[in-house]
Amino acid sequence: MIDFTFSEEQELLRRSAREFFESELRPLSESIDREAKFPADIIRKMGQMGYMGVPVPERYGGAGLGKVGYCLLMEELGRVDASVTTILAAHCSLGSIPLLYFGSEEQKERYLVPAARGRTIHSFNLSEPEAGSDAASIRTTAVRDGSDFILNGTKLWATNGKEADVFIVFAVTDRKQGARGISAFIVERGYDGLRFGSEEDKMGIRGSSTLQIYYDGVRVPRENLLGEQGKGFSIAMTTLDVGRLSLAAGSLGASRRAIELALQHARNRVQFGRPIAEHQAIQFKLADMGMKTEALRYFLYNVASRADRMGNQPATWTENDRRSLTRHAAMLKVLASETASFCVDESLQIHGGTGFTRRTEIERMYRDARISEIYEGTNEIQRMVIGRNIARYGLE
Repeated sequence: MIDFTFSEEQELLRRSAREFFESELRPLSESIDREAKFPADIIRKMGQMGYMGVPVPERYGGAGLGKVGYCLLMEELGRVDASVTTILAAHCSLGSIPLLYFGSEEQKERYLVPAARGRTIHSFNLSEPEAGSDAASIRTTAVRDGSDFILNGTKLWATNGKEADVFIVFAVTDRKQGARGISAFIVERGYDGLRFGSEEDKMGIRGSSTLQIYYDGVRVPRENLLGEQGKGFSIAMTTLDVGRLSLAAGSLGASRRAIELALQHARNRVQFGRPIAEHQAIQFKLADMGMKTEALRYFLYNVASRADRMGNQPATWTENDRRSLTRHAAMLKVLASETASFCVDESLQIHGGTGFTRRTEIERMYRDARISEIYEGTNEIQRMVIGRNIARYGLE
């Protein structure tokens, strides 16, 4: 177990983030959802506040507050707006962490520093029309041509795709090697042959852009190979493990907000002569929501603290570190997403018919929460990962 006394710097981050998101973002959340509009001004301000690089060390332009600090930020953001939570997670967890963990010093200076300072936006391109949960089956190819690589293929579900300046792209460099024949590349927006499809009209997280990206003979210089050739699948899986911590933090924030809204309504709604918060049926719902949310909170910050102790160089991790991170990240992803869905659903039930109308915040949260059980690895896949891990190694 860990001591859940956060540092003064971490608490300052939490307070400043809550004040910023409540004052600057919450008034815009309803219109962001209704208009399906990428909140460029908010993202720019978040960059100015240093939020785009919270887990990145100061030497690379970040705040140096680690995974725990990042989760505190994402928890506060998850209380307010799921779209912006998704944008930041895709940029920081998925688009920047691979550079921090696997990039050369030159790549970090060129791409990670501006990302951490909020000067650029990043996107993570792994999924394809025929390769979602089965990520090892991607078909995008990277063929050597002199000192360069030529990329051809289609990527699906590219979050931040419309706005991104830099793309972390996974492609096959040796088909015969299966997953060990996949490599990772850094692609800049201005490269010839890079084309963008139309945005998906999503049920929730409508303020984040999601689209297909086409790589049609995109020439990528050799120095933009991220990590070693053939290590791309491992890079992707490690990145997703770390990214699931931020997803869990955002879901924790959503769970807390769902309880806040349920409590507000239950205290004010009078039926049978007294506020419904005094009825046992409602109190039981609040009890279940509270227990699940508190359990998630302790688990999340325990795992985030361990991830910080492991450091930012996967090459130095022990085999037990890797196994534990994979197992706990998968557990967190399932627990967090299902806790958020449960709390939002129960909160909507407490709101009654009012909660089913478009004018309520809980209705938007209901639509937003559903994706958390799907993206960054479906909960079915996570249960497979967890089950196989436990069957082989136990709970250690």
